[in-house]
Amino acid sequence: MEFISAIKDGFKNYANTKALASRSQLYYWFLFALISLTFCTLLDIIFFNSNTYSQLLELNKPVGWFTRIWFWSIFTPSITIIIRRKKDLSQPIWRQSEFIDIPVMVIVLLIMLFLLAY
Repeated sequence: MEFISAIKDGFKNYANTKALASRSQLYYWFLFALISLTFCTLLDIIFFNSNTYSQLLELNKPVGWFTRIWFWSIFTPSITIIIRRKKDLSQPIWRQSEFIDIPVMVIVLLIMLFLLAY
């Protein structure tokens, strides 16, 4: 699956857990999420007049509204794609070479939540 089609499919199947997701779709979705959240964070720094990048690592000081709104709009599709990827695995998950995919993507989602959205 290509990058653009993976993003379209992610938004199209926003809450559809019955469909399946390929490995490339999972990777492309999280690449899109990381790039878009980084872009929103930079917009927040520009528009909300924060002149320091150290604010990104402080959990008590929110970065801005663009990043918060965008994160919560892609949070559900991200969880849904993880669930759809898990359903695509035909064998038990611990026998797969892709065993690490799902936990890594959950960790990436949590990191994006803590560092970029709040």
